[in-house]
Amino acid sequence: MGHDPEKAADIRKQFSDAGFEVEEAAAFPGSIAVKKYNCLQYLGTKPDQAWHPQGPPYFMIRGLNYELEDRGYQKFWHRGGARLPIRKADLEALHRFDEEVREMLGWPSLYHQSLGSTCARTVYDRLQYRLDK
Repeated sequence: MGHDPEKAADIRKQFSDAGFEVEEAAAFPGSIAVKKYNCLQYLGTKPDQAWHPQGPPYFMIRGLNYELEDRGYQKFWHRGGARLPIRKADLEALHRFDEEVREMLGWPSLYHQSLGSTCARTVYDRLQYRLDK
């Protein structure tokens, strides 16, 4: 995945000017991590030099990245089997962060995304014991 250093510097400046922290993404060589509102998104480039997400947006708790998980009855922050209930303000921060990243990169905001944050994981246990399954 080659990328244009000039274009990468430009996108870093745009994010920095908008109040984001921008740094090299150690987890994804050649990519960047943008942070704001205690949220984080890894961004990489495609062969056509377009920026794209590398994984879901994360919420940071005590320096660790947590994914949004929907369990049907409640949303949680999830990381490696650990689950923490979400506060309304944290979910609103993740939604605001995701919208700002999308706007900065010119990505479309789809209908289901505009209703609220989409989840990295969806775990519904209601179907587990149904007779027809």
